Amino acid sequence: MNETEERLERIEKKLDTLLGLLKAGAAGASGGASVAVLRAAPSSGAAASGVANDDGGGFGGVDLDGPRGDPEVRFSPRRWSGADFKGRRYSECDPAFLDMLADALEWFAQRDDDSGAVDKNGNPKGKWSRLDASRARGWAARLRANANGGAAAPEPARAVGTDVRRPARAPASRAPEPAVVDDDIPF
Repeated sequence: MNETEERLERIEKKLDTLLGLLKAGAAGASGGASVAVLRAAPSSGAAASGVANDDGGGFGGVDLDGPRGDPEVRFSPRRWSGADFKGRRYSECDPAFLDMLADALEWFAQRDDDSGAVDKNGNPKGKWSRLDASRARGWAARLRANANGGAAAPEPARAVGTDVRRPARAPASRAPEPAVVDDDIPF
């Protein structure tokens, strides 16, 4: 890519972010609140791409109420020991499960980025996992807010030194994981 193409790509990402913010401001607020949403917009970096690090407030460009905003859970993270949500919509899941799912999806995205994986159109494959991770975090925040009568709940505490992109390994005292079969692969 030459310098002009890179600059155009950055401009397109910023435009997508602004359009997402305008859409979120128009749907969830009236009048001057839209301006407040725009002032809170990220200005650069991965957050401006509209994919990574969505806090569930609609600032990441993910429209949870859109046609693809409530995807189906394709797998359960290995560390999840609660109820099985495979095959259910994100809106039907436990917020703690969605947080763990988002961490696993971020890990998959990082792995795809590290290996240089691309989709059938030649785009980085990791962006799709990050988009689903953003949706999972958005649904977790929305479900927590609804459970608290509309007040936003605090994010769950993470262990010190854990990396969001790399899920922590299970303790050695757990039973060994079953072998991976094709049904366990989310894609």
